Amino acid sequence: MKRIAIVFALLAGWAATPAVAQYTLASFNGANGASPTAGVILSGGTLYGTTAAGGDSNNDGVVFSVPAAGGTPTVLTAFTGDFGNGSEPYAGVILSGGTLYGTTEAGGGTHGAGEVFSEPIGGGAPTVLTSFNNNTNGPETPLGGVILSGSSLYGTTVSGGANGYGTVFSEPIGGGAPTVLASFNDTNGAGNPQAGLILSGSTLYGTTFDDEVSNGGAVFSVPVGGGTPTVLATFNGTDGFDPQAGLILSGGTLYGTTWGGGANNEGEVFSVPVTGGTPTVLASFNGANMSHPQAGLTLFGNTLYGTTSDQAGGINFSSTGDGEVFSVPITGGTPTVLASFNGANGDEPYGGLILSGNTLYGTTLGGGANGDGVVFSLTVPEPTTASLLGLASMGLLARRRRCG
Repeated sequence: MKRIAIVFALLAGWAATPAVAQYTLASFNGANGASPTAGVILSGGTLYGTTAAGGDSNNDGVVFSVPAAGGTPTVLTAFTGDFGNGSEPYAGVILSGGTLYGTTEAGGGTHGAGEVFSEPIGGGAPTVLTSFNNNTNGPETPLGGVILSGSSLYGTTVSGGANGYGTVFSEPIGGGAPTVLASFNDTNGAGNPQAGLILSGSTLYGTTFDDEVSNGGAVFSVPVGGGTPTVLATFNGTDGFDPQAGLILSGGTLYGTTWGGGANNEGEVFSVPVTGGTPTVLASFNGANMSHPQAGLTLFGNTLYGTTSDQAGGINFSSTGDGEVFSVPITGGTPTVLASFNGANGDEPYGGLILSGNTLYGTTLGGGANGDGVVFSLTVPEPTTASLLGLASMGLLARRRRCG
């Protein structure tokens, strides 16, 4: 039994003292993009994403690709402005087959209130699938991205709709007029959803930046076929304030971040039952250990990973507040600073993280070689929670065999 205890102690020590490797994979220079506000996706050995500015002389943003091993960003398309093929893609892209799908905050067609677009993965002119307008009852200004289910794309707009507080919409993948699935108002979450959606079964889940109950934002659900939004949770400052990012779902629990609120009013990580209830504060930032998460979370084993847009302390303390990457146990606890940005290696990670193997990939709004933002990777320690448990189980089985 002593050997078993030693195995567990060694494994626990291995997991508790990780070495994290951080790399700058690409720096933007304006011509190939500037100011990425969203994360990236990975397909094969290539990362794909957007920048909200840069590109050609229009400075309206790009869709880009970068080798996962690092290199110079390739501009797949440059947006051309308010009444061209779109402007300012604040959200990232998704991939289906050989096509990328995303949104622009402005521009697109004749209305200039944002769009849903498609883009060949190899590059080329984007196709405007729908152009939002600012007419009565119409959705407008999509700040979040889209998700795909079947032959429909789903997303949110920060404004527009029947009450002007934003919408949940669906859009045929081949293009066409959007369908408003839900319009927000003073009592059903208030509105202004800045983030995208997740889908589980026949229900869409998301967050709103504001609500009329506490003015702190809300977590909501909407039937995928449309209907009145259900408020699952509202924030009151103490348990968070202003969720600007989307959610992830694990088991029966939704996880997310708020930009402000929590114990120190610097933001937090929270959980909410998928059926609704009071938010549980899993971690509060305090300025010294990071502040103001703009992006959502990634789950790896029993650990949540995310980014904060500002820092008051940490590994590379800087009065400029360059942001950090953190981890938090899924059950809650003190946030761990995994990496800090110092300007040279990036500045202000607004987008979320993706995970491949034990490597996280993300972007920063600024910093890097030219001050226009970077794509970075972060290798988190092996073994994972699952492999730790597996090794411990094998050790226990081996001990039992020796005992006969």
